Parts: sequence; structure tokens; C-alpha cells
Amino acid sequence: MVLKRFAKRGLTVAKKLAGAGKGIIVGGPGVGHGVGEYEDFEKIRSEAAAQDVLEGNVTAGSEFDAVADGTVEISAEDLRVMLEIESVEDHPILLDVRQSHEWKSGHLPGAVHVPLAVLESRVDDLEAGRAIVTYCGSGMRSIDASYVLKRVGRTDVRSLAGGITAWKQANHAIVVPE
Repeated sequence: MVLKRFAKRGLTVAKKLAGAGKGIIVGGPGVGHGVGEYEDFEKIRSEAAAQDVLEGNVTAGSEFDAVADGTVEISAEDLRVMLEIESVEDHPILLDVRQSHEWKSGHLPGAVHVPLAVLESRVDDLEAGRAIVTYCGSGMRSIDASYVLKRVGRTDVRSLAGGITAWKQANHAIVVPE
């Protein structure tokens, strides 16, 4: 009887530790969650960087800064100004690549939601020929999204530097769905 209780208690402890271990390894649904679902990001990054060089899209020293081997970032302020001065039909697609629970917590006005994990399979849902500005929580997943888009032939792609966090810190409007 004592041995049975000891084994049962040991099993309970083992299950709790396994759950804690999974949380540490897999992570919770927060900033950066889901990024590790892609195995070939280094390959995607190198292909996108090569495509950038071929197209002459590396723009270091101009109004946008080139980062991460060719991804071009746009600041929250530059994006706000662009959205204010350009006509609506010339606006870039604002592509939110965060997960659904992050989207529901607030997003840029007029944004389209396509989580990074399904982006490659849904590229055809995005209007061809329009510029795209990707964004996420802090700017890391959006850089990865830009590589996915470049790999499938989208050329006018930028990443919002600092993601929606930078957008909010600049006191720009967000939309919170009801």
C-alpha cells in the first residue's frame, strides 16, 4: 500500500515536471511563439538576401535601413507618414503575421491577418503587385515573413521595425476587435 501511494505520487510529480519542461522548451503563446515551426529559415534568409542583391533592394543609408541580410525595415513614423500622404489605393498591404490571440489584442488599422505559420500557403490571398509591410509583436517574425514572401516572388516587402510594440510606443492608432 505504501509503495502504491509512493508510485502514484511519483507519477504525479513526473507529469507536473513534464508539463513544466514542455513550457520551457515549447514556450507559451507570447512574442516569438511559433517562430521555431519553420526548419529552413537559414535557407529562406539566404535565398531572400540573394534575391535582394539581384534586385538592388538593399538600401542601407537611405530612408529605410537594410537589416538581416537584405530585409528592409520601415520605422513606425515613416509608415504613419506614408499612410497619411499616399492615396488609399497606393497603401501597402499591412500584413500582421502574429497569432490569432495577438491579433485580437489589437492591430494596425486596415491590416490583414495571416499568421506566419500559414503564410506560405496563403500568399495568393494577398493582392499581387502591391507593396507589403509585414509586422508582428517586436519585429522578428515579420523579418522571417519577409523572407517567406520574397522566396515566393514578392519583391516590394518591408518589415515594420519594432513591430506593433514600436507602433504603440509612438502613440499611433490600433484597432481592437470587439
